[in-house]
Amino acid sequence: MEELLSKAKIDLPRLRRTVHKFTANELSKLTEPCYEPKTKKYYHELLKICNLTERDTREFTKRFYKGTAAAQWHLHRDEKTNFYIFLMYVFLKNRDEVAYLSMVTLHMIRVYGSLIRISFPRYCDPKVFKYTLDNLTKTHLFAREKSIPNAIYYLSKELAKNYRLGISKSDVDQVTRFIQGARTRLHQSVKSFAEAYYKASEEGLAYTSPVTHTDEEGEEQQQYEIVDRLGSTIESVVKRMTVYKEVDRAAIEEAKRITRINASLAQTLTTELSNLKYGDNIKLILELFFKQIKTKEDLCGKSFYDIVKNLMGIKRTNARIYFKQQVDVLLTKLIKNINYEETYNKLTNQTKFLINSYLAYYVTIFTKNKIC
Repeated sequence: MEELLSKAKIDLPRLRRTVHKFTANELSKLTEPCYEPKTKKYYHELLKICNLTERDTREFTKRFYKGTAAAQWHLHRDEKTNFYIFLMYVFLKNRDEVAYLSMVTLHMIRVYGSLIRISFPRYCDPKVFKYTLDNLTKTHLFAREKSIPNAIYYLSKELAKNYRLGISKSDVDQVTRFIQGARTRLHQSVKSFAEAYYKASEEGLAYTSPVTHTDEEGEEQQQYEIVDRLGSTIESVVKRMTVYKEVDRAAIEEAKRITRINASLAQTLTTELSNLKYGDNIKLILELFFKQIKTKEDLCGKSFYDIVKNLMGIKRTNARIYFKQQVDVLLTKLIKNINYEETYNKLTNQTKFLINSYLAYYVTIFTKNKIC
């Protein structure tokens, strides 16, 4: 990999931004039924940023596996796959763990796209697809992680962790296992999903009209009364976020748009947040937030954004416990658990504030979306 790196002239900041953008866009689109990622265009754009050609990656691939059994394997001879792994190596060499994870995720999205094309070669019915996704067994990866993009991101985190050392050392054996492992894990889930899809299709099972999802308390079908149901509502939101591991894509996009933080970091923080161990922190943050909510319009109207902004803008207070402080407490736990502490400490105070604000907006927008 060093030989290819010496030949490349990489615009690292641009490469990082582009990979984050591609990954975030695809994860967002994957929430659509029957969506098939088309990542070929990404390969050519990333090559251009690195000032490399397809011939360069072709020669690199032959060199890398020369003298090994993998040199004869079709899966491992793929130039795009090996170029993506080279970019993982570049990010690790530059100690950019967030971009490395984003690159692994983009690779997994590409693998998923390949498997979807094999499983649905002719036509995919969105109504059957959605029905199948909502009626999978609880143990299925797509059901357990609540969505296809969440499942892909979950597998990406596992692979990134397990093969980090091997990729950073250009270990051919570990890279070979990474490629095989990435495809095998996703293949099992896509194959079983496709089997369930075709069975549902044969039995005529599909949604015939838009479906409204409700939790066990029917939150989305009932008018919310701010005082009477405050306690149970907060409990319900916390449960949905941590026990059922729901991730609100619309809330992610809105919080990102407001704060303009790194897309991959936003995704990583949000995914980590879906853990039962943060339940008490989220509950306290929401209790402090709802102290500022006097009417339903405060939560569901335009004033919502001003309320969150003002809570995060507090510089001095006599209160022992307050919203902005508890958001920071939660963020401190999150960045430690995603191994982002060292990088975070080097950021400017303004950037740190924006990351804190992202967390505040995501938690409160998630809540708003479930109630309003």
